[in-house]
Amino acid sequence: MRSALTGLLLLLAILPAQDEHPPKLDPKKDAKPLTGHAWTSEGGLRFVWWTPKGFDRKTPRNLTVILHGTGGDYRWGFWNNKPGIFRPDDIVISVDGTSPGQGTSRLFLDTKKDLDAFRDFLAELRKHFLVDRIFLYGHSQGGFFVVHYAGEHPTTVAGVVAHDSGSWAASKTGGDVKKVAIVFQHGTRDPVVPYRQSVGSRDHYLDLKFPKVHLRRLISYNHWPNAVRTNESLAWAQGMTTERPEEALACAEAILEPKDKDEYQWETVVDFAAANAVLGQFEGNGPFAKAKADVLGKAKALRAKIEAEGAKHVAQLKKQVAKPADLTLDKATWLGHLVSLREDFRGVTSVEDYIKSIGFDAAADKHGKATAPLFQAWYNEKSDAAIVRAVLAALPQCFLFEGLPAELGERMNAWKKDASKLGLTKKEQESFSKFTAWEKGWKEGLESYKKLWSQWKP
Repeated sequence: MRSALTGLLLLLAILPAQDEHPPKLDPKKDAKPLTGHAWTSEGGLRFVWWTPKGFDRKTPRNLTVILHGTGGDYRWGFWNNKPGIFRPDDIVISVDGTSPGQGTSRLFLDTKKDLDAFRDFLAELRKHFLVDRIFLYGHSQGGFFVVHYAGEHPTTVAGVVAHDSGSWAASKTGGDVKKVAIVFQHGTRDPVVPYRQSVGSRDHYLDLKFPKVHLRRLISYNHWPNAVRTNESLAWAQGMTTERPEEALACAEAILEPKDKDEYQWETVVDFAAANAVLGQFEGNGPFAKAKADVLGKAKALRAKIEAEGAKHVAQLKKQVAKPADLTLDKATWLGHLVSLREDFRGVTSVEDYIKSIGFDAAADKHGKATAPLFQAWYNEKSDAAIVRAVLAALPQCFLFEGLPAELGERMNAWKKDASKLGLTKKEQESFSKFTAWEKGWKEGLESYKKLWSQWKP
């Protein structure tokens, strides 16, 4: 499910007025911390830059560059990822797309010209600032671009976060790009770029044996940016690329810290899978297995807590799903809980053992393949009745697949009310019970899941 889109996607975010621009200041000069200033690169790319508290030009800092989606420009990252909230310890840059778009907007395209322009831009930033590592955060079209850029110029970046996107089919997957930490972050209810694109991209990179690939699943979230959760994804990339065990531990702790509702009044489970992967570097033959005793002890204690947390969820789910034969739709009130657990606790042994015991992965893979008739009807049929029949026929075989259309529930409920007008037979109307079971399974399952994860304390 990898995308060949050119990235001409709708932009859902806060956009500044055309005449609103930060004050200009040369990045070679000192500035008030956490205050945005505008400048133009030697290659003609406008950007906003800001520095963290305690910044000095003698101490290397990580530098994070924000790449906007279609319809945005160099100010998008500054407006949607506020200084002090987004990567508060980094030098942060919000840059123009490398090609002109419509009107004043900019685009990040996959041409050599665009890739070279961005490479030169990063090189120029290293002249302005003393940089430790460079991380890229791209949203929507910018997300596709950061993965593509990492394949072309992997030695210039340490990690990338592709938010609400995926990977372009032409993105290179050989050579040093396997050293880059890659996160696919996506809202499961994204109405613009389907969530399944990031799942498919993650799976593709794992199939190619990429050692540092992660999927950050944002439950029931849309296509909007989210600085709080992006910080967690970037912390994973930072923790997986540092040579300092203390820094890796700090990244894991930051990921595991429960967060209050964000600026969109949204909250979600912490990224247990991400923290677990960072902490895994302290065990076995990991690079930090011989860290100082106090650091090593804290890391192992945190990983043990993650294992215990996973075991709590497993114990709850086992009451309903104890064997492969229990994976049926008729009484799937566990659906939202189990599907969420599988992704959010990926790599946690207590969960992995349970997933294996019930044959979940094999079943989910089968369900993914069974979605073909549903998607074929959803995007190609002109008759609402034909779409309804296709959905109801497919759901019992594909309900474990999370990447169904984001608007499926809303539209099916509307069609259910108009079933007679659609010309559905009585038997076909009765088969809406399959959809009801699916909807109930997600609703009650997510409630059960939240009841446990909301109690988490590191």
